Amino acid sequence: MHEFAILRELLIVLGVSLPVTYLLQRLRVPTVVGFLLAGVLIGPSGLGLIRDPESVREMAEIGVVLLLFVIGLKFSLRELLRMKALVLGAGGLQVALTIAASAGIGWYGGYSPSQAVFLGFLVALSSTAILLKLLEDRGELGSPQGRLSVGISLFQDLAVIPMILVVPLLASAGTASWGEAALALAKSLGVLGGFLVVAQFLYPWFLERVVRARNREIFMLAVVLVALGTAYLASLAGISLALGAFLAGMVISESEYSYQIVSEITPFRDIFNSIFFVSIGMLVDLSHWWSEPAAAFGLAAGIVGLKALVVVLVALAFGFGLRISLLAALALGQIGEFSFILAQAGVEHRLIEGAFFRQFLSASALTMALSPFAVLLSHAFTGRVFGPQPAGEGAEAGAQRGPAPARSHVIIVGYGINGRNVANLLREMDVPTIILELNPFTIRRLREAGEWAIFGDAVRRPVLLQAGVKQARALVVSIPDPGSCRQIVAQAKELNPSLPILVRTRYVGEVSELHRLGAEEVVAEEFEASLALAGRLMALYGMAEEEIEKKKESIRQEDYRLLREERKGI
Repeated sequence: MHEFAILRELLIVLGVSLPVTYLLQRLRVPTVVGFLLAGVLIGPSGLGLIRDPESVREMAEIGVVLLLFVIGLKFSLRELLRMKALVLGAGGLQVALTIAASAGIGWYGGYSPSQAVFLGFLVALSSTAILLKLLEDRGELGSPQGRLSVGISLFQDLAVIPMILVVPLLASAGTASWGEAALALAKSLGVLGGFLVVAQFLYPWFLERVVRARNREIFMLAVVLVALGTAYLASLAGISLALGAFLAGMVISESEYSYQIVSEITPFRDIFNSIFFVSIGMLVDLSHWWSEPAAAFGLAAGIVGLKALVVVLVALAFGFGLRISLLAALALGQIGEFSFILAQAGVEHRLIEGAFFRQFLSASALTMALSPFAVLLSHAFTGRVFGPQPAGEGAEAGAQRGPAPARSHVIIVGYGINGRNVANLLREMDVPTIILELNPFTIRRLREAGEWAIFGDAVRRPVLLQAGVKQARALVVSIPDPGSCRQIVAQAKELNPSLPILVRTRYVGEVSELHRLGAEEVVAEEFEASLALAGRLMALYGMAEEEIEKKKESIRQEDYRLLREERKGI
């Protein structure tokens, strides 16, 4: 009955999570908070629907692996170098000062030096998922406070690597010599370096051969194999599952296939990632909130206050005004996903006790739940004190990873004969284009020729966003798959309702549906050849060119009804 028990628990998780997250979404609260609250409700200290969270936690481990794999995919080294002043400077200073301050408080509170430093690790990290969600919802990814907070968050994600490696050393600080600790760290770094070198050569070679099959199912299976397989191999080599998945994503991040990989794996990540946050909520001890509310809320307030103070000081040191400093500070005030992973590792290595772990989880969940409201209050406060934010500061700009696509460009989906002809005509007119294609050899040739070309399926939202669909002048869909055409038109229209969409389809039966979904012009190959032949014949019979074009356009506007009519007896 074990399988049925897992199914029952999964149904409970999904059945409670869905209404809770839906209600909070209506209140514009990030879904992460909803998953945490759902976990609290169904956990042992809540309604007790799931008494043993262990089986749920096993599924959550997969969510952690996929989450960190996708974060690694988005962690571009080129982006790191471009934002090096914010990432390495502000981010490094924030992490160092937060660890130092938290460790000092922990040491003063009676913890050993190793435990105090570990507490600093936990407090220094913020939630990437919540931060990006809050900034995206407010359109502030490209604002000064957005760039500052994202730059600091990038360094925090990077800092997780040495933190995870140092945890076993902190645990053995009292029993092992400095030489033994240095040797253990050197071994970990050696394994890490060897892993990165092998992955750097193996993964691109493997993915290139998978892509040649031009089969989405095979590609998706290969991506999941890389993510989970790397995490498993890393654990066998003494590196954590989470770190192995993160490094695998980083290795592949510069690949031309990275955007398609994100698109394929995102649904799996979202499902298992939600289970991860639910499992964290299940560990929250409500009795601690009821019995010691001052301690629970006091710890949460202390964490947010300390982190906010450090971020304000760092931002001011880097020349940001007080307004931007306060906005970024409260956006980064919550505890992050990596902190939960580190906390679990700390329990395993006996750096923290189970009681403190539960207290930390309760306080962390509070910081996450209150984060959206803290951001709203920060904007209200700064608006009242400093006046309205200057125009343009909150506009989203440059949020896309990699080279920013040109504005007023044309996106061409599919580079077959029709797509190539359209692209050639646009080049003659000096109109910038971005080409989306699933043939890796075509992508390589286009890039070698200096064209903007992205390997990716335009059905996927991240691929369209990377192509700059929100800034595009027009979208041309020139692929033979009717189902994909419909999905692309619907997706693009949702992302940019004013975008003109031109579609080429083989079948006239698709014309009405594509128009309904938002296509402005639909060209049906079945009848365009017939119109061309009929036009030539009309010209032979002396009809003026202007009349011929009017007749053709009339037939197109009626969805080729004249050509579709069947005569009786014929």
